Amino acid sequence: MKTQRQQRRPTKLLMTILSLSWLFSCTAIQARITSLFKVPADLSAPGRRVAGGSRSMESCFSENKHLTALVPQSHIMLTTEGNPVFYFYIPKTAAPTIELVVRDQNQTFVKQSYKPSTQAGVVGIPLSGKPLEVGKEYHWVFSVICHPQARSNDKVVEGAIKRIQPDPQLTKKLENATPQQRVSLYAQASIWQNALMTLAELRYSHPNSPELKAQWRDLLNSDGVGLGNDDIKTDSAAVVNEPLLQTKLVEAQQSK
Repeated sequence: MKTQRQQRRPTKLLMTILSLSWLFSCTAIQARITSLFKVPADLSAPGRRVAGGSRSMESCFSENKHLTALVPQSHIMLTTEGNPVFYFYIPKTAAPTIELVVRDQNQTFVKQSYKPSTQAGVVGIPLSGKPLEVGKEYHWVFSVICHPQARSNDKVVEGAIKRIQPDPQLTKKLENATPQQRVSLYAQASIWQNALMTLAELRYSHPNSPELKAQWRDLLNSDGVGLGNDDIKTDSAAVVNEPLLQTKLVEAQQSK
């Protein structure tokens, strides 16, 4: 007959194994989150990812949410695309107009104005007109125009974007990669805008995929990104459930 102590040994052993498995699992998840996006070395630009408060006591956003640009903490985005897509978390707003302006030094390169959607979520705005030049850095400003007659009350985020030539080895890897693999390849190569755009399109095509939702969350929480704030988390399930561009084009203007 087994003693009570002998009967407990398997239970203790099982609990130890389960505890270690849980620890290893958490460690693996954390490693995946922190290593998904590789922060580019010595690359940064002045900017603002989250819009501050306006001078007016009246806010054009509901529920105290914040306009947020989906960009790394360095405020600069790398892309291989001539006409990339910019992504912003836009709260539910009563503002009549939103505006994206891209500048080449002090000159307006592209100016695009839209009527915002009534739904909160992440919105993708493709750059129209002539493409960005390779090797050149551009400054962009995105504004939610709460009061057209008082532009000092705009909610504004801003940063920089630079088009680069992809490395030949990366190009070769991308040729045989699945869309999900491309997200990781771009992220590890520090090409933020390509990684985000590829994943956003995947989420739009497969809105109920738990794996893609997890990858989206991991990318936004990567080291050097840290976008997993309460605003975006609240609407994360609906980020791409609706069309990325929930806006009607009002005006598209580019400098000659």
